[in-house]
Amino acid sequence: GALSVADVRQQVNLIQLIMKDVMKDGEHYGVIPGTGSKPTLLQPGAQKLCLTFRLDPQFETSAAQDGDHVEIMSKCTLWHIPSGQRFGSGMGSCSTRESKYAYRKASRKCPACAKETIIKGKEEYGGGWVCFKKKGGCGAKFSDGDEAIEKQTEGRVPNEDVADQRNTVLKMANKRALVAAVLNTTAASDIFTQDIEDLPTQSAAPQATSSLDSSATTPA
Repeated sequence: GALSVADVRQQVNLIQLIMKDVMKDGEHYGVIPGTGSKPTLLQPGAQKLCLTFRLDPQFETSAAQDGDHVEIMSKCTLWHIPSGQRFGSGMGSCSTRESKYAYRKASRKCPACAKETIIKGKEEYGGGWVCFKKKGGCGAKFSDGDEAIEKQTEGRVPNEDVADQRNTVLKMANKRALVAAVLNTTAASDIFTQDIEDLPTQSAAPQATSSLDSSATTPA
């Protein structure tokens, strides 16, 4: 049957009490700059609410391959541990095409040791370029104008090891699905917003989004 007004009020009060007495700002939730004043529910906070309402998250994932890139779609279903009932679910996705996975920050590599430890030498020590030992370099020195150094690309470049990000995007898709499911199932969206702290603030590619399952049942 339907929950009573008192039941709904009690659940909202419980979530607010957990937020106040158990959760920590910056660890379980946090206001993300540029996203308004409502706190974002983070993965540890979602896990605390699962513990509170005795919810067991189960994940179903699928993958779509596009060349070297992969997009992981995840559905998180929350089961009530004492009763074994399905209480709700949420969807999340993550792709290696998102800028934080598709690109990396490149620095100049040393032609001698192949490490990205090249720095500009100080003028008082003759200028040029140095493979900085304090950054793990070999200490090799190169003169100004050396094309082996100065023709290298710096800044944001495509990630050559994008396939290595597969496990990372799988975890991120599950994380987004979990938060979506918890917000939907506990009706806590008036207190928290969707987990977006992991999304890039600026991206050349479209960002992944999370959606909610409309068939959720709120736990008593």
